[in-house]
Amino acid sequence: MSAQPATLDTETSHPLKRLWDAGPAGWNNALTKPSVLVPFFIVAALIPFALQYVEDNSSWTGTQFWTFLLANCAMYACLAVALNLVVGYAGLLNLGFIAFFGIGSYAYALVASNQIHQHFPFWAALLVVILVTLAFALLVGIPALRLRGDYLAIVTLGFGLIMNDLILNLDRPPVLAGHQFGPSGLNLTGGTNGLHNVAPFPLPTSLPLLGEIPHSRMYYWIFLGALALSIYGILRWRHSRTGRAWVAIRDDELAARAMGVNTFKYRLLAFCISAVMAGIFGMIDAAFVFNAYPDNFAVQQTVTVFIMVILGGLGSLPGAILGAIAFTVPPYLMQQLVSYKYLIVAVALIAVMVLRPEGLLGTVSIRPRKTMGGTVELLTAESTIEATELPAVTDTEVADLEAQSGAIVEDPEWKP
Repeated sequence: MSAQPATLDTETSHPLKRLWDAGPAGWNNALTKPSVLVPFFIVAALIPFALQYVEDNSSWTGTQFWTFLLANCAMYACLAVALNLVVGYAGLLNLGFIAFFGIGSYAYALVASNQIHQHFPFWAALLVVILVTLAFALLVGIPALRLRGDYLAIVTLGFGLIMNDLILNLDRPPVLAGHQFGPSGLNLTGGTNGLHNVAPFPLPTSLPLLGEIPHSRMYYWIFLGALALSIYGILRWRHSRTGRAWVAIRDDELAARAMGVNTFKYRLLAFCISAVMAGIFGMIDAAFVFNAYPDNFAVQQTVTVFIMVILGGLGSLPGAILGAIAFTVPPYLMQQLVSYKYLIVAVALIAVMVLRPEGLLGTVSIRPRKTMGGTVELLTAESTIEATELPAVTDTEVADLEAQSGAIVEDPEWKP
């Protein structure tokens, strides 16, 4: 009598059930495949046409408003992806992230407006934004990245506050120890008024077969293209030597250093790449809204982007997009509820944090370690298992291990 091979349950179950059982890691792998991302961006690019079709065939007149909302949603998705690179992949709690967004915005505004009477070509302005943002990232990152955990968060938060105050006070010549630097009429940032009449990108206002392209629709496509390029680049980095080094540093920096990883170099690389990405997005935003305004990159904006990243899931690119959508669109839909909408959003966030500490699609969470003074770290689910949850080790298992290794095995802390 021949034995029949047992049929695996995974072979007979439905593919959607297998995907559900795979958990957040499997969901991220499935959602970052080209067969999913390419149709997603194609559909996202066609949404303005669907809105225009509805407006042309009905009495609805909200196309421009919703296109503007989509552009803002795409911008926040770009920022969430850039922040996810430095926080979710490299494990750096950068609370001054939005300052680089403002630096890029003001750097472009200075060379694309009448503020200093300079109007650079697009590529020259882009180079200026990259160099200025990179210079500030190196200036902050080199000393600050020797810290870790909540100490790094405090230093970067201080940088964000300093940059905000600096922007507000550079509408007049700086004075230090009674000495004035620059002429009396010096005004770089416009102070609380910001910089206005910023030139948009030199883009066509109409395209063949598409006709006239509204301003908000064009910049929605630009933000969408920047988001696609950012995701493509991060996905390529993730499977490279650099990406593996970032994940190793995030999971256990001491172990990564012991294995020969130059932790400072890779931490600085992630910090600078994320900062430059934020600066470029700030440049696009300044061209989109025709101004650079200080409230656009206040510290509260960092908190907003952080919420999007944590809500979607640290280390998850689809989660960053989902978090940006979930934290941008619903508040607009609940505008008639006035202040109650913030209560509803807060309750929803608390529920997600209680039920899913890692976020909707994440596998990493921010939790305080019980060691190292209780500093806040990015911990994977495996590294946060309590000692009481580990299986008990019997004397037989210890004896077998001693016999195989030839060494005396001390009793583990969780052994009963």
